[in-house]
Amino acid sequence: MKSINFWRFNNIQMEYIMAKTKNISVIALSAATAALLTLAGCGGGGGGGGSTPSSSSSSVSSISSSSVSSSSSSVSSSSSSAKEEVTLTGDITSNMTLTANKIWILDGLVVVKAGATLTIEAGTTIAGKDGTGDSTSYMIVDKGSKIIADGTAAAPIIFTSKKALDGEAAAVGQWGGLTIIGNAGNAQVNPYEVNSAFVAGSSDLADNSGILRHVHILNSGITMAQDKEINGLSMVGVGSGTVVDHITVDNSDDDGIELWGGTVNLSNITITRCTDDHFDIDDGFSGTVTNLSITQTSGNAAIEMSGTTAATFDGLTIVQNTSAKEGVVFFKGDGIGGHIKNATITDNVNDAYGAIHSDKTPDATNASFTNVTLAGSDTDARFTGANIAAVEAKFNAGTGNSSGAKTEQTLTGDITTSMTLTADKTWILDGLVVVKNGATLTIEAGTTIAGKDGTGDSTSYMIVDKGSKIIADGTAAAPIIFTSKKALDGEAAAVGQWGGLTIIGNAGNAQVNPYEVNSAFVAGSSDLADNSGILRHVHILNSGITMAQDKEINGLSMVGVGSGTVVDHITVDNSDDDGIELWGGTVNLSNITITRCTDDHFDIDDGFSGTVTNLSITQTSGNAAIEMSGTTAATFDGLTIVQNTSAKEGVVFFKGDGIGGHIKNATITDNVNDAYGAIHSDKTPDATNASFTNVTLAGSDTDARFTGANIAAVEAKFNAGTGNTK
Repeated sequence: MKSINFWRFNNIQMEYIMAKTKNISVIALSAATAALLTLAGCGGGGGGGGSTPSSSSSSVSSISSSSVSSSSSSVSSSSSSAKEEVTLTGDITSNMTLTANKIWILDGLVVVKAGATLTIEAGTTIAGKDGTGDSTSYMIVDKGSKIIADGTAAAPIIFTSKKALDGEAAAVGQWGGLTIIGNAGNAQVNPYEVNSAFVAGSSDLADNSGILRHVHILNSGITMAQDKEINGLSMVGVGSGTVVDHITVDNSDDDGIELWGGTVNLSNITITRCTDDHFDIDDGFSGTVTNLSITQTSGNAAIEMSGTTAATFDGLTIVQNTSAKEGVVFFKGDGIGGHIKNATITDNVNDAYGAIHSDKTPDATNASFTNVTLAGSDTDARFTGANIAAVEAKFNAGTGNSSGAKTEQTLTGDITTSMTLTADKTWILDGLVVVKNGATLTIEAGTTIAGKDGTGDSTSYMIVDKGSKIIADGTAAAPIIFTSKKALDGEAAAVGQWGGLTIIGNAGNAQVNPYEVNSAFVAGSSDLADNSGILRHVHILNSGITMAQDKEINGLSMVGVGSGTVVDHITVDNSDDDGIELWGGTVNLSNITITRCTDDHFDIDDGFSGTVTNLSITQTSGNAAIEMSGTTAATFDGLTIVQNTSAKEGVVFFKGDGIGGHIKNATITDNVNDAYGAIHSDKTPDATNASFTNVTLAGSDTDARFTGANIAAVEAKFNAGTGNTK
């Protein structure tokens, strides 16, 4: 069964793998048949002879039979139904909607033109076929036309490769990418370098090419000829009326995003694993880029700027761990300016290129820096290359800038009075650090805390005890990072390089035992609304230590934590046990992203009764995505799971007797043929305290969707729920 594979966030390398479907409907959108296609039963249709497949392969009207091939062999009642595949090729010349109940396959170049609007529903997957040269699959939205791809955090729109969709290993260069041509070009902007038939206009700086919001572009990038490459997302002369927000690009065999001219503004952009530059602006692009996050483990520059360009970057987080050349931010050519503010640029590559690098003569008069920190283990100068001194002078004259290495300060033992960890230092955990006696530990946005290597009594981890608080209130542009000293010092990031963060609260219950790792810490049970502080925009990386059998430190552990505590926008990656584990408590969590854990990714025990909103898990290791045990009946609202690897336990594991749970607005994708279903039980779950609403169980696993002991009653609740499919 076909399904979406979801992403992970900053400092995390991702796997995006898709599964395989059985129903295929191919609709050829060639020029010869385009005029014959009309929309049947699909909102947003409209006249004009464009190529518009219907919402059902059986209800396409007025189309040549030679243009449609359909395989509608039904899935047997013992297995789950699959999404239908619909193939797109050629021109789209009238309004059309790509619905989320199908998977849309790009076969060759697909062009939205002649003023057509292509609407893509939230949760839709579009996959490009493999091919190069004239057989390259990619999409162009031409000037005067629009794309309305308005996904959500819980249901992003996915552009990926057919190879990955069919279960092959995800990789760069498996399809082309998405290109938008607008009407906000300028004299510098040439015809689109990949296909010169497409030329930006220059008539409207506020031109509106549509909406790209909560869109992931994966496994893209094709070189058509020397210096003519399709990027993940390419924008040529795109205007400021266009919305580009919450975009993820991963695995591109050229740039992640490249813009030639234009005035479009971009926000909340995450880019990883590109083979050339990660974000490339050319030809007088003059928009503002807000909250751009780049974690670089391949390619050249993180940001390349060329062509009399002076864009603004506001909220910039870059970590460059690998680079072939060009530095982190590359002023390429003469006349390049740029305005950077509220940024942390981390250069961990000793390569003779600095954090800011130039090859000719930048336009220092049109450059500025405000609240910019240049950091990292690179021992080269922070500013390198030709005629860079004037740019460095502007940096030095700016407000709130720092280009020296941060001072490291070590924490060990007990924190018994309130203190603040400031962002101008890197804080090193040496052994167990405990916040206790009612103390409040405040951590400034943008601060890094790194745990030293060690095991047993030498394990570095932090406990915030009951009655004390942690106020770790980061931002999207300046998240708070918990990581390992090894990774901080430039070693390869890996699981188990330090312990993790543990919070003990006063909202326990009779099921909750002393903290399994250290029995000196016992949750109270006096206040279900207990407030242990704030964790917001916090990343916990490279964590997890086994102290003894069944006694493991997770990335984030919470024991009896109360609902007065804020836990929002948390990323856990690379944990050598669970990503997050909760024992009892009433705390609510929102906007959680977890990847690469060796046990369960999200584990709840002992009567945890909070609500988890917008939990995203992409699983390429470990056991269950979610494990629930101990008379627990939590609520998950907005759940996206893609399980591509699992040793055991299924995707959502009801472990033990008496386990309930309420799941709504979820897509659970099981791509592992392992005798465990998407929902699995080992004993007798509490079906009377279970519910499912708007839940899709998908994926290529050919096992039953519900497996294990006494699971029938839970499956019956699923079948009786509203909006569920399996």
